[in-house]
Amino acid sequence: MPAHAEFVIRPNSACHPRSWHKVFALLVVVCLSIASRFALLGYWMILPFALMDVLAVGLILRLVARQSAYIETIRVDGEKVEIQHIQKNNNASWQFPLHWIQVNLQSPQHRWYPHKLLLGSAGKWVEIGRCLTNEERITLAQAIRNQVLRFDGIDKGRWPGVNQPA
Repeated sequence: MPAHAEFVIRPNSACHPRSWHKVFALLVVVCLSIASRFALLGYWMILPFALMDVLAVGLILRLVARQSAYIETIRVDGEKVEIQHIQKNNNASWQFPLHWIQVNLQSPQHRWYPHKLLLGSAGKWVEIGRCLTNEERITLAQAIRNQVLRFDGIDKGRWPGVNQPA
């Protein structure tokens, strides 16, 4: 039997975080080339609006790249459940005793909201899997529960640690 189980969660990104610079550079070249051509034809007011457009898109690309550059790991071993949130300049880590961990899959208040997947014990909760779909959260909750049961050795029918959505 392996000494631990580990789950790694990361957002599905269209580009590698370093590739966003190339996408933005291509956009700048194309947009400003077209705007410069119109400016040479006498339509000079297009150039300031093209610059504002490029700056706005650049800001949005930066925010998207920053939000998609994180990793969550959940590690279950014989003594504890450890959760790590790794993000540039903002790392966080939590540990919970294996015997007291609870997996809580909260139903949303409105049907179009996603479920929340929470791990915790003793009133301290950590939300995980914010980038996952509802089906993936349900599957992850069940997989974490199975690993906790495997290491803890409790009868599956008696363990109250998972709250399934209604």
